[in-house]
Amino acid sequence: MKPIDIAIIGLGQRTFKKALSAITNEPKHWRLVAAIDSVEQQRVRLNSLFPDVSTFANLQELLEWNRSENEHRRFEAVYIAVPHHCYREILPDILSLGIHVLKEKPAAMSPEELSFYQSLADNNSAVLNTASQRRYGSAMAQMKLWMERIGSPSTFEAQLKLCIPSLGEGWRARSSLAGGGALADVGWHLLDMVIGLANPNDDVVPVVEYSKLFHVRGSHGQDCEDGAHVVLGFSDSGRDITAHLTISRIGHQATEQVFITGEKGVLVFNGSEISVHFEPGANTEPCHWRPSNASYYETDVTRMFREFYSQVCSVLAGLLPSSITNYNAYRTQDRVVTRTLEEIYQQATNRGPIIQPLIKQPSLASEPLSMEWPIIDEALEKEMSNQLHTSIFIYGNGGVFKDFETEFKIYHDAKSSYALLHNSGTNALHALYFAAGLSPGDEVIFPVYTFHATCSPAMHFGIKPIFCDTTRNGTISPSAIASAITTKTKAVVVTHMWGIPCDMDAICSILKQWPDILLFEDCSHAHGAKYKGQHVGTFGNGAAWSLQGQKIVTEGEGGITLTKHAEFHYRMLIFGHYNKQCKLEIRSDHYLHQYALTGAGLKNRAHPLAVAIALNQLRQLPDFHASKTTFAGQLAEGLAGIPFLTITLPDLRGGTEPAWYAFTMRFIADKAPPGLTRETFVQQLYTKGLIDVDIPRSTGILHSERLFNKPQELLLHLYGKDYVLEIDDKAFPEAQAFFDEVIKLPVYATAHGQGSTDRYVTTIMEVAASRMEN
Repeated sequence: MKPIDIAIIGLGQRTFKKALSAITNEPKHWRLVAAIDSVEQQRVRLNSLFPDVSTFANLQELLEWNRSENEHRRFEAVYIAVPHHCYREILPDILSLGIHVLKEKPAAMSPEELSFYQSLADNNSAVLNTASQRRYGSAMAQMKLWMERIGSPSTFEAQLKLCIPSLGEGWRARSSLAGGGALADVGWHLLDMVIGLANPNDDVVPVVEYSKLFHVRGSHGQDCEDGAHVVLGFSDSGRDITAHLTISRIGHQATEQVFITGEKGVLVFNGSEISVHFEPGANTEPCHWRPSNASYYETDVTRMFREFYSQVCSVLAGLLPSSITNYNAYRTQDRVVTRTLEEIYQQATNRGPIIQPLIKQPSLASEPLSMEWPIIDEALEKEMSNQLHTSIFIYGNGGVFKDFETEFKIYHDAKSSYALLHNSGTNALHALYFAAGLSPGDEVIFPVYTFHATCSPAMHFGIKPIFCDTTRNGTISPSAIASAITTKTKAVVVTHMWGIPCDMDAICSILKQWPDILLFEDCSHAHGAKYKGQHVGTFGNGAAWSLQGQKIVTEGEGGITLTKHAEFHYRMLIFGHYNKQCKLEIRSDHYLHQYALTGAGLKNRAHPLAVAIALNQLRQLPDFHASKTTFAGQLAEGLAGIPFLTITLPDLRGGTEPAWYAFTMRFIADKAPPGLTRETFVQQLYTKGLIDVDIPRSTGILHSERLFNKPQELLLHLYGKDYVLEIDDKAFPEAQAFFDEVIKLPVYATAHGQGSTDRYVTTIMEVAASRMEN
């Protein structure tokens, strides 16, 4: 993979001393392209070392430069090291653009602010990590390894003291700028280390048994603590652990020590060496460790940037940040440390209000508003419990599997069709493409604007994807389909994008002229949608629905297919449902019955507990659909008067009913007030508490994704090394415009969403009006 372009925000001591070398010494990982600092001297200093790096005085200049070249971003990641109070001015702009962030500690100055930042990162598929280099370091890894040798720990004694003669008039001397004193500053590192050792991978905040803050230098104009003594209580599988922490910025010399006492011995870290000592008479030799590199903290910073690089690469390759194991552990630890820090300050015996929120606390009307989905109520919990006590595995086609598949067919007026559960929507599509007999060289037509899983499973059969432009509402263009069909076309796949039905009359009319071409529907967004009175998913040769995450009918992870063809159903069974279910459902005189025991070697079987959730949701789908239709109409009516927003409604005549998986509107830059962009508009809605407003980036323009234009690098057995997918970047003007302009809002699915819908309309109108007036 080519190096990732990175920018630096903040050219202070930490950047020059540690981060800069970690970035520039690894050219295979990073390419430094830009930097910001408000102090000209610092920018000149950087350019004297790296003359090719573009430097700027403020964030706005950097972002304008980043968008200036062919509308493609010049950097994908940033390292931020600025005074604590400056993060509120920087992070929302950066994260809302989907740029990946490694920021200096602390993670945030309050749990609410951290939740805001993490939600913003999640909404934009951005990595957000805290630069606590000790957690990535060699010493931390060695202590975790050797803690097993001392047995279950009972006490921690840890101290971190720095010698800082004077804070002068700097921002660290002001609690309003630093968010606290020594505890929020150097204490973050010690808390992070102790919590990481005593409370690994646990989202439980330790009990603050004692906290006392020491104010020594108040006469110097400093209004925050110089030191702290804290006692924390942890519970480890029923065993109590007590941790004594001492933190100071006025020590006569720098000191870092950790003593961990276990049932078999003591682990000691003195800032540079680790040793383990055992009880006298123990038949175990003491252990000693010291890093081979004397400047091992620099190595730890490098290791931290390598971890950040790995996470960014994973996201650029198509993974969601939340699916990266280490990333989730770091996020959890950030939350625990932040909440612990708040508890310590609140329980301190001698402090007034020191912490000032990093983001101004909004009024009640601006509290974060997030749609809970699915709604976990008593009925769902009861059905889950019933299934748990019935069976957590089903080998055949009975029980909750049969109930869901039967009721799914009935809901879609397709009793004579075949429904089959799968363990994901992606695998449901994979099975459908297997059933179709796709093979190398077949051309399959896809919308260019859709989630990648509409197309990616088909690549495993060696097909050639043919991408088509969209209509104004983001669904595939029938005229583009007609132009793309050739004698090699095996299938057309349509996506009812964001729950809006495609123009099925036009599509089916085109395919009547090509009776050998198969039609498949990706209905992952379209649970409950109808086109002119007919349920989507029943127009073609087969369809697939996702039952994942935030889908209207969800089971966490899952999928289902529907087909009118017995042959397709049998092939999907063989593809991933071997043994009993194949034996029960495939006719004994059918040639595929001979493969029933082994199937094709894959396993796509759903989980009964997950299907129990989905069945609960399916039975409520008529009510969900009615509520969503009502609230979508209110959004469309309430927002219609904003001149720079276009509501992307389909033609609703003749019984067409979108599923309203989301409500989409387009930001028309030419009609917006000067200086207002889609990103800044959405950011302002975030700050008003509408944190589910989204600029969808994981759903994008597929032809530029490497899996589709260079598949031979991954699937060489299917695509020759000379395979080329030649597509003009300007071939999809409607899809590109939709991607560049779309904003997505949630649509509530129960009557309880009325207040939230009203707030969405009111807030969006107020923000738009305020910008139009300026």
